[in-house]
Amino acid sequence: MAYKEVLDEREKTKIRFIKTQMEKGEYLGEFKENVIAALKKDQLEEDDVYIEIIEAMKEGDVSLLKMRRDVSLDRLKPYIREAENLGLRYQLVDGLSYRGEIALVVVSKDALDNADEDVVIRDMDQDFIDAGLGEELSKARGQKICKECYEKIKDTLPEYLGCFKKMGILDKLLGNKCPGCTKK
Repeated sequence: MAYKEVLDEREKTKIRFIKTQMEKGEYLGEFKENVIAALKKDQLEEDDVYIEIIEAMKEGDVSLLKMRRDVSLDRLKPYIREAENLGLRYQLVDGLSYRGEIALVVVSKDALDNADEDVVIRDMDQDFIDAGLGEELSKARGQKICKECYEKIKDTLPEYLGCFKKMGILDKLLGNKCPGCTKK
C-alpha cells in the first residue's frame, strides 16, 4: 500500500510541475502570481494605450515589462517609452515557446495573491458593446463624432468622453460623416 501512495504522490508532483510550466508558457515565461496586469495580442493591435497598464507600471513592486516580439513596434512604443521614463526594465520575447493570446505582462517582484483573479485587462471595445453603443463608436476614439453620439457617450460612458470631439458646422459642410453612426 505504501508503494502505491508513493507513486500517487509522484504523479501528483509531476502534474503540478506540468501545470506550472504551462502557466508560465501562457504568461510569457512568468508565473501568474507574479503578473500584475496583462493584455492580449488583439488588444494591443486594435486599441489605444491602456491606462490600466500604465498605472500598473507605476506600482512600487513592479520589476519588469515583458512584450511579445511579434506585435508591431508602433503598438509597443507607448509602453516602452513609459517604462523608460519610469526607469523600468522591459524585455521583448519571442513567442515560439509561449502559447495563448497574452502579448504584454507587467511583472511584480514578489508573488501576489491573484490565483482567482483575471489579470488580463478588460477590452476597451467591450465597454462600448455592453453599453449598447457598438464597436464602431469604440473604434472612433480620437475622431470627431456627431452631437447625438457625443451625448450618448456622455450619458452612458462619461469616462471616455475625453477621447472624442464633437463635429462642428464646418465638418458637416465638408460632408464629413460620423464614424459612430455614419450620419453627416
